[in-house]
Amino acid sequence: MSGPLQVERDVEVGRWIQAALAEDGTVAAVVPDVFEAYARVLHPASLSLPPDGSRRGPQHPELPFRPKPVDVTWAETAELLGLELAEGTWYGAVGEHQVALGDGRYLNPPEEGDTPLEVLTAILETVLAEEGDAELLAAVWEGRGLDFEGTGFAVMVAGDETMTSAERARLQEELTRRARLEAAASVDPQVRMAMRDGLVLGLPREGWGRGHVLLRGRLRDLEDPAWVETAGLGWPAPDARHPIGPGRTPNLLWPAEPDRRPAWMVATDLDVDSTIVAGSARLVGRILDDDRLEAVRALPSTRIA
Repeated sequence: MSGPLQVERDVEVGRWIQAALAEDGTVAAVVPDVFEAYARVLHPASLSLPPDGSRRGPQHPELPFRPKPVDVTWAETAELLGLELAEGTWYGAVGEHQVALGDGRYLNPPEEGDTPLEVLTAILETVLAEEGDAELLAAVWEGRGLDFEGTGFAVMVAGDETMTSAERARLQEELTRRARLEAAASVDPQVRMAMRDGLVLGLPREGWGRGHVLLRGRLRDLEDPAWVETAGLGWPAPDARHPIGPGRTPNLLWPAEPDRRPAWMVATDLDVDSTIVAGSARLVGRILDDDRLEAVRALPSTRIA
């Protein structure tokens, strides 16, 4: 791999985490109950705005311009919907689908399964400032964004009155094939090899369908969000097309030394709407005070799924 993270093929280095995790949908099911303090960093939701009829879309001039969704905090969402959110899960309070606000806007749920890149960058900047640089280990789920053999997606073909249905179907099949190849090319061969060889760590347990590729690198190399461009984790080059969106960020990060006694850990999970930062009370205090993050104090027993 040419990027900041290298595949760690010895999955035994993360085996201790399996034994330390709970299985009950709490913080302790994502981060071991061995740290002084914990913070839950809430992933932002997003607000889809109504189309602007006075402007045209750049790719489809026949359609009105649709602005990109804008991030909204859980606190802002609570005001919009009149709900209490920070003490529970988004799914439990709002549900898993878009919410129509009645004025042409739609509220979209937070990202699950990955820490949004801007959130992860802010967290790691604080960890680096508080704890200093360190060799780290990272665990990345082998599913969405990495395993293109098991990912179903298709490229839609716009209608063309001159094409028969058979011609349109053949074109769609060819474009989908090309898109799959482009997507697969954004995953480093060493990552694909680790998945192929079964060199993955099951979290929270083996056999749960949640194998994670282990990677090794240095904390300081992840401070600049541009690291994803060469990470080989499904991110396209800055000017490249990508058929299924951005790639993966690590589901779990911790310093490699001392073994089994890390000073901190940053983690999320497939069905979790937030990222847990665990470590010293001082580190967690800095996370809670960071204006870039929407964070609340948590305990190992706090339910997050």
